[in-house]
Amino acid sequence: MTEWGEPGQDWIWVFLHQQLGRRAFLRRAAELGLSGPALLAVLAACAGETKTPTTGPGAGTPLVASPTSAGTSVATKQATPAGQPKQGGQIIIGTLGEAQTINPFVSNESEGNWRVKMLFDQFVRLKLDTLEPKPGLAKSWQRDNLTYTFQLQDNAKFSDGSDLTADDVAFTIKGILAKATASPRQSRFLSIQGAKAYAAGSADDVAGIKVLDPKRLQITLEQPDASFLINLRYVSPVPKRLLEGKDLSAKSQDPFFQKPIGAGPFKFVSWTVGGDFVAERNPYYYEQGLPYLDRFTHRVIADAQSLANALLSGDIDGSLYPTPATYQQLKNNANLTVIVPPFTQPDGWLFNLKHPYLSKKEVRQAVAYALDMNQFANDSLYGLGKPGRGPIAPSNWAFDDSIQPWPYDLDKAKQLLQQAGPPPSDIEFLANKGNILREDFLTYTQQQLEKIGWKIKASVIEWTVLVTRTINKNFDVSQATFVGTTIDPGDLAIQFMTNGSQNYASYSNPQLDTLLDQARKELDTQKAKDLYKQIQRILLDDLPAYWAWYRPFLHVIKKQFAGYVPTVETGGIFAELERVYVAK
Repeated sequence: MTEWGEPGQDWIWVFLHQQLGRRAFLRRAAELGLSGPALLAVLAACAGETKTPTTGPGAGTPLVASPTSAGTSVATKQATPAGQPKQGGQIIIGTLGEAQTINPFVSNESEGNWRVKMLFDQFVRLKLDTLEPKPGLAKSWQRDNLTYTFQLQDNAKFSDGSDLTADDVAFTIKGILAKATASPRQSRFLSIQGAKAYAAGSADDVAGIKVLDPKRLQITLEQPDASFLINLRYVSPVPKRLLEGKDLSAKSQDPFFQKPIGAGPFKFVSWTVGGDFVAERNPYYYEQGLPYLDRFTHRVIADAQSLANALLSGDIDGSLYPTPATYQQLKNNANLTVIVPPFTQPDGWLFNLKHPYLSKKEVRQAVAYALDMNQFANDSLYGLGKPGRGPIAPSNWAFDDSIQPWPYDLDKAKQLLQQAGPPPSDIEFLANKGNILREDFLTYTQQQLEKIGWKIKASVIEWTVLVTRTINKNFDVSQATFVGTTIDPGDLAIQFMTNGSQNYASYSNPQLDTLLDQARKELDTQKAKDLYKQIQRILLDDLPAYWAWYRPFLHVIKKQFAGYVPTVETGGIFAELERVYVAK
């Protein structure tokens, strides 16, 4: 079994990625009784690494970026079984929830985003170890102050054999910005010169986007934007010739979005909603020899226990979502590799502040005080999860390590609820069906709130329905998985700035708006870190969301497969499925 991190030891990963000081590491090692040889091995591994901030504002903004050789990163060295890569074979990946859409303009949840990446690729990708920008469909780029010039991959083609051009990329970005599209990605690109006027409908074009020739695109920003290159991973180019003048929104009935043509490593075959999503190798993919696999099936399975059973029986080849209750069973299975990744941003509750009662801060704080997250972690997270500590993942460079979990204080919760007045009986808390941990958290929340005199309506619904209701702001209390960040703290601006395109809480705080705006313009890592420290403190006091618990993930794959890289990037070990192959 390959272990990226044993339960409770994600701190070692954090140290190796320069987020934990040497002294703190040694102290933590002593507390856990780490042996001398093991300690020396970890320190030796660190000694050879370059101390680069993980996706810091100064990281990933080189004057010139060029393609990197596959298989040279630290994460790749830790990756998978040896064996010569070869073409052929297929993989069945089990997933817990169905994707809402594969429309690259509006996809906004993990399963849909991953499928979009497989079918359309990304203009700029992220390195799977450092999470810094690296070439994707953009072969390279140069930056001159606020102007970026991108060179596209010379042989990039769509899955129908037609050339992918700079015009297609420009069309895609403008489609995201267009008001009629109502894209949740729109706020990510408003720093482009003229983007705000175009998005508002007061301009016919985006002044800062210029097609220089079929393979070169120039983008000029209106102001510095530390997240700009990272956000280009949300640009998955579509063929302009097939979609120009058509509806690109989530409501679109255009046949293209039922059977799309993209430039990703795989091309669409079929989709049985609630069952199998199937794609096969794109013969026109620009990376020669890739993908290795002939096809993949992304299979929806009803619940996390059934996913684990399917892995144990061999019915599926891998998954990111088996219940942690089966950790030991999976670990002991001779045919499986089990990887425990570091924590991402916490799970918990997202409040809709348009609800008069939930708009009161004391109500949201009462919820937090009423929940004993140490007890929940011990009882329901199987020793793999922990109480949450705010909206930014612990491994991120901007995480404030001084933040502690919200304290449990039932008397304080009662006092705050009394101040707010009697709670309505129809406030609904939502969890997605089949996610055992979230179902347990919903039940626990219901029980605890009853202790302070609040009877809530607890509802378990399908994931796609929950996603739709949340992004349409048709909810009272939903999952906090929609807010917070693992990769780029700049995401907090999209989620919590007044009128942000993913501000599903309808939250507004002028002081926070100012800080978020300053932070995303700040290219100095330490200055940005200081700003994000203030931002985290405000969010943890206002609580538009309660980041309650770190969800423990198990990334599992059959030992016959190789080529994958452990990562917290979307898709986990399947993030770059085109490099996965059958080793034996």
